[in-house]
Amino acid sequence: MKNMTKWLLASAACGLLSLASAQAVTVGPLGMSYTADSTYLVGTVVPGDNTQNGQVARDVAMTNQLLSMGSQTQTTLNNSLYSRTTWPGGPAATATGAVPFTQSDITGGATIGGTSVLLSGGIVNITLGGTFQYLVAAYDGDHAGVAVFDISSFHAGDTIQLYAFAYPDPNNPGNLLGGTSGQYFMTSFTLLNPLGVPDGGATVMLLGAGLGALGMVRRFLMG
Repeated sequence: MKNMTKWLLASAACGLLSLASAQAVTVGPLGMSYTADSTYLVGTVVPGDNTQNGQVARDVAMTNQLLSMGSQTQTTLNNSLYSRTTWPGGPAATATGAVPFTQSDITGGATIGGTSVLLSGGIVNITLGGTFQYLVAAYDGDHAGVAVFDISSFHAGDTIQLYAFAYPDPNNPGNLLGGTSGQYFMTSFTLLNPLGVPDGGATVMLLGAGLGALGMVRRFLMG
């Protein structure tokens, strides 16, 4: 019985330490094809709809228009073609808690609200500082377009990769073809609808619990 207790304590301690040291996930680069129903893609807007004043207001409006559409449908609004995938999306987008990045932030490698961006080899690496529902990426809006992603399955510390360049597919304007060079460069991206805060505190708690459990095992074995 005592040996079984020792084994259970040791297993619990190792499990807690494993959770505390979980590695972040890097996903990407994300596709922007309406017809291929790219993973995480809610839809595209080609060219970007700039009828709203301000980056956040613009991105909220485009996201909500896409969310209001049926799966695999298209509509033209304000001279922009909106194309909806089958990706389910979530609640309506709002400006509350939005984290906007401009082109200078992208090229300069900024950190805003705990989220950091790094441009490397034609890939935009976005390391999240929290959990968000949507990511809206704009590529020279008047010439290329906008892609809206549902990123609610990613958490603080995860890295999402996007192509630094994109242009409309000449054979299907509902698609954006991404690449590491060429035209057109990403002019902005916005994180919408924060769902959680950085989980550093939780990780520290798990680590402390794991170390505490190991201490209990040590005292038990020596007792």
